[in-house]
Amino acid sequence: MFSVVIPLYNKELSITNTVQSVLDQTCQDFEIVIINDGSTDNSIKAVEAINDSRIRLIHQENQGVSAARNCGIKEAKFEWIAFLDGDDLWEPNHLEEITKMMNLYPKEKVFVTSFVYSDNRPMFKHLRATPIFKIENYFKEALKESLMWTSIVVVNKECFEKVGGFNEKLNRGEDLELWHRLAKKFKIIKSNYNTAIYRIDAENRSDQRFKLEESSVFYFDFNNTASVDEELYIKKQIHNVLHALIRRYDIKSFFLLFRKYWPHISLLKIIRP
Repeated sequence: MFSVVIPLYNKELSITNTVQSVLDQTCQDFEIVIINDGSTDNSIKAVEAINDSRIRLIHQENQGVSAARNCGIKEAKFEWIAFLDGDDLWEPNHLEEITKMMNLYPKEKVFVTSFVYSDNRPMFKHLRATPIFKIENYFKEALKESLMWTSIVVVNKECFEKVGGFNEKLNRGEDLELWHRLAKKFKIIKSNYNTAIYRIDAENRSDQRFKLEESSVFYFDFNNTASVDEELYIKKQIHNVLHALIRRYDIKSFFLLFRKYWPHISLLKIIRP
């Protein structure tokens, strides 16, 4: 039923536990599609040491995480694509919770649970009448809450035919950019149950590297927004990045981004995003 797509690049210390968290699922109806994106460490040996016929290991030259995920989508045998990064973990009930959500909303195509950070940092959640619900206004609610993150998202394969896959030009915010497109076309079903762990201390995390021209925040188009909430959502992302650039003393990138969006920018929100 599920094709679990795992992009892999130099995660030899993490990938065994990540794959095992899939194998330990209470729902066992899945395949695991691991895309080796040109790893140069012992990641492949770690995968090959796991004995399970549901694992398929596909190799490609290093093209980035977006290309690896897109390859996994293309190679998937099942209609439901579940994403998991090579250093994160699922709780045993992750796919079971997704299945429960699908049964409650059989006509919907995008499902997402909730997650915790490995350092137990506090996270904001909107109060809901039920633990599983339909997000009525993604952009409004995403202003305060982290609604979607790659390792908790499950998408029907036909959705990618309508909105496209991950943007392979990007190495930062490529997931948010895809969620943005999905949210404009499909309703998103959300569960407040935490079923995954974001391991912030894992090796070789992509968020340790940043190039503005390869970031989704550099390509926003205010002329293509469909609502005030979508515009506010975009502005918040810009302000957050500008704030981060100031903190890391990346003055060149700061002024490049500021100049690009200056009519939409609030200096106060850069200081306190």
